[in-house]
Amino acid sequence: MTSQKNPMSRRHFLGGIIAASVAPEIVPRRVLGGQNAPSRKIRLGHIGTGGQGTGLLRNFLSVESAVSVAIADPYRQRRERAAGFVKQEQGHDPKLYNDFRELLADPSIDAVVIAPPDHWHVPIGLAAVRAGKHVYIEKPLGHSLAQNKAMLEACRKAGRVFQYGTQQRSQEMLKRGVELVLNGYIGDLQRLDVWAPEGKGGGSLDEIPVPEGLDYEMYIGPAPMKPCTTDRITTAASWYCSDYALGFIAGWGAHPLDIAIWGMDADTKGPIRFRGTGDFPTPRGLFDTCAAWDVEIALSGGITMHFMSTERAKPIVAKYRSDFQGDGTTFIGSKGWISLSREGWAASDPEWLKLRQCEGPRRVTYYNRYYKAFVDSVREGLPPISP
Repeated sequence: MTSQKNPMSRRHFLGGIIAASVAPEIVPRRVLGGQNAPSRKIRLGHIGTGGQGTGLLRNFLSVESAVSVAIADPYRQRRERAAGFVKQEQGHDPKLYNDFRELLADPSIDAVVIAPPDHWHVPIGLAAVRAGKHVYIEKPLGHSLAQNKAMLEACRKAGRVFQYGTQQRSQEMLKRGVELVLNGYIGDLQRLDVWAPEGKGGGSLDEIPVPEGLDYEMYIGPAPMKPCTTDRITTAASWYCSDYALGFIAGWGAHPLDIAIWGMDADTKGPIRFRGTGDFPTPRGLFDTCAAWDVEIALSGGITMHFMSTERAKPIVAKYRSDFQGDGTTFIGSKGWISLSREGWAASDPEWLKLRQCEGPRRVTYYNRYYKAFVDSVREGLPPISP
């Protein structure tokens, strides 16, 4: 089934979302956990099936305790391609929607996987919680702290599971490194070096006709209405154009920053203060977000964090790590250091890296399949691995 196009007033839609963020509907919590866990499969809806959304869909299709029953994307070709994967893996045809609100109106859907361009993450997430759904949201979350707080508060009040799409928490190597930090192997934490890939400039500003099969009004949604260009409707725009994103400082920076948060004590507060510099592309094209950055952040307890783009981090990280990676997180303490990235890790004492499990009582929540972790949280009331 494919829905008909449903024109959307952005003013009307945003008004509803703001109301939802201030006073979210309180939905009775499902019976979760223990012997009352549902025996049926969790019914999933997928909103956004570009590159990242399709990758997530294919991961969720491998979870035996879930079934993907609906797909929403304003690009017809994308949602039809995604439906083909569902048919291939699970043997049925999911419902297809141009408008995500029609998907959310289906009371049989338990949870949604949200992976459209960044500017849609929180508006769709709030609408999903208001509709009583559990939510998995791709990173980054919102464009502001206010958006982030509204999303988390809505989930808390409605009793919905929220999992953030920072999948690096499902890498065993990173889990082991974080537990070394938490169990005092590096001594008292003093400093963190965190880095992520640069952004980029460019991007066409030349107007083109809206491609056949794309509901451009729905695609733009709460962003400013601008002429369609070749690059405006690509993944790159959802990373580097300020109409839709904060740039790679958030889009990729969320990964190593999440590992930094994972490895810090829960009572560490911040930022207390910060200062930094950033470079923006010149001349300006469509891609206009911060391309390079260097930020010093003061946290509680005298801890400092240095958050940098990759090229600015190289000479700093090279002082202690020879196998520099394009993104990473280094914990530096009074007795040593541990440096973590998705491609590898290093430490001041190489013997630490040989430990399958370090000594000490502190352990972190870990799943080797982050997508199954979300389904299990919905079914059994388990804490999400990346709340």
